[in-house]
Amino acid sequence: MLGAISTGFKSFMDIFGSTILVPIVVFILSLILKVKAKDAFRAAIFMAIGLTAFGLILNILWGQMDTIMSLMSANIGRTFDVIDVGWPAASTIVYNNSLGMFYLIIGLVWNVVLFLTKVTDSFQPTDIWNYYQFCAYAGLVQFATGSFALGMFFALFSNLYVLILSDIIGPALQEYYGYDGLTCTCYCCTASALLAAPFKILFDKIGLGKVKVDPDTIQQRLGFLGEPAMIGVFLGIVMGILAYVKQLGTLASWSAILAFAFTLAAMLVIYPTVSGLFVRGLIPISNTMNARMRTGEIKRDYFLIGIDPAVYFGETANVTSGVILMAVFILTAVLIPGNRMIPLADVPAVPFMCIGLTLVFQGDILKSVITGAIWGSCAHLVATDCSALFTEAAKAAGFAMEEGQSYVISWLVSCSIPLYILYKGFIASGALRYVMIAIFTVIYLVWLWHFKKHRRAWYKAFGASDEYLDGYMSKGAAE
Repeated sequence: MLGAISTGFKSFMDIFGSTILVPIVVFILSLILKVKAKDAFRAAIFMAIGLTAFGLILNILWGQMDTIMSLMSANIGRTFDVIDVGWPAASTIVYNNSLGMFYLIIGLVWNVVLFLTKVTDSFQPTDIWNYYQFCAYAGLVQFATGSFALGMFFALFSNLYVLILSDIIGPALQEYYGYDGLTCTCYCCTASALLAAPFKILFDKIGLGKVKVDPDTIQQRLGFLGEPAMIGVFLGIVMGILAYVKQLGTLASWSAILAFAFTLAAMLVIYPTVSGLFVRGLIPISNTMNARMRTGEIKRDYFLIGIDPAVYFGETANVTSGVILMAVFILTAVLIPGNRMIPLADVPAVPFMCIGLTLVFQGDILKSVITGAIWGSCAHLVATDCSALFTEAAKAAGFAMEEGQSYVISWLVSCSIPLYILYKGFIASGALRYVMIAIFTVIYLVWLWHFKKHRRAWYKAFGASDEYLDGYMSKGAAE
């Protein structure tokens, strides 16, 4: 019965996609929260328009980015036996596995229960596609242990870690991006915040905290040259030259370089407008929830909606950090001993990984690049270690290996490094496995308890300012 429901739900998702399904979910949620039907429908339409525009922009950018990054990789002259097939392929592999399909329903129920019981402040079903991030590791647990039950338990358990982080980053994310009531539940996008938070303290101690390199500062110092459009043109030309370095004497190469530069610049200019359209779809929910919480009609202090990370992708500091890190990751892939993979299919998605960095450092590009270089380079080694088992799972799910592919993996999935640590504990041999699970459970429970008791300190550690928190935190919240 559950299998039939899961298969049907997956088919529905495949047919309609996020552009249609997410507005439907938000429309239903709006009605449940007593938003007027007219306002809820209007909001859903704007959300659908925003998602459609996101898709168009990203597809154009990624199409050109694939060519640029492929050429940069080819210039290295080194062969890697682990192939980055990208997150779309990874999600397909996950949802063609029985565990991934089952979790679409089981996880949905689990998320709603956690939200209604106030274990989490984040309503995740509005971002259901990104279950695949932790279900990928759950599938590896299943294949390593031969236990479907243990793999499913891993998915349920790791989802707890995903949600507590989404709760913690909510205020900093809202403060920087300006989108009230939202958070991000896509773990590969936010996990980097776990390194950024302690690095923020380190940067302050060594004096780097006083150095600010964000879009506003750049524009103030450089004037028109510091505007998002000019940043996009400059980065595009630099990356284009690195890609076409062997063909710079031809007009065709310069045509491709300039086309890429203008595409990147156009995205930085257009993206904020598109994000505004999308967020208009959430204003009725946010206003209604805030009003009902103030009057005491709804007995909860915090309410966050997990939303597609595409909302945050195109912000100027985020994209700038990501584009710089694309070149850095190709370099570190070559230099790191033992690494057997170079990010390729997922490299255009590097700005997604930067979201956790951008919110903690509140748009500081320098600090995001330094921290991201370490985090993403560690992901190379995670990808290398997981590649054999991931390839086995991919083949079992019907993934067609191309000629010359020995091992496959998704680099972006590998960026969820804490999930990799959980995965290693779950596949440990003998009694050690249960010891590790017990340790992970204690860590989560202590973390959850401490966060509930000291919200303000956690919010600040992950980037939110005192000024913002004074307005954000309701009077009944524990500080």
